[in-house]
Amino acid sequence: MQLDRTPGLPQALQRWLLALLLALACPFAAQADALDGTLEVRSAYVTVDNGVYLLSARATYPMNDDIRGALTDGVTLRFDFEALVQKQRRYWTNATVVDLTLRRELSWHAVTERFVVRDTERGELGSFPTLDQALTAIGTFDNWPVTLEAQLEPEASYEISVRASVRRGSLPDALRSLVFWSDSWHRASDWYSWSLPR
Repeated sequence: MQLDRTPGLPQALQRWLLALLLALACPFAAQADALDGTLEVRSAYVTVDNGVYLLSARATYPMNDDIRGALTDGVTLRFDFEALVQKQRRYWTNATVVDLTLRRELSWHAVTERFVVRDTERGELGSFPTLDQALTAIGTFDNWPVTLEAQLEPEASYEISVRASVRRGSLPDALRSLVFWSDSWHRASDWYSWSLPR
């Protein structure tokens, strides 16, 4: 980046202003890229047990120093795993039969120096010594009941779709005034879809 020479401003002052602008821009660029990395549903399948459709899946979430730093600063991250079951229709848009979201939270416990994973419905799932282990636990879903066979029409075809997302959750009081946290800390994977077995 080069500044045009401005009459009345010495070249040294122009360089100083350029350096100041770059220094101010860097923290915001870093926050915008804080969740860059792998965020995807790697595998998913459904089994049927006594008329209940059970979903199992594996999702991977981004892991980098920005996320680690945010957690140690007191930020809670929220992880959503969504599941849609839709009735396929030939001449109209698909009809949603089931729309569920499983929510988990990740925080840092400063006293024990462990990453704490919590399911918002079931409570704490465990604490982990490394961020990698915590994210693996968050992205592991086994036998999650998504629908009942009685909800499905015998002759109809259905598709199930899942996706993972992460967003910034609660902030400590000292950080609530920082506006740039709100927009850059949300990412969602692509939908992972397949035909529901009958």
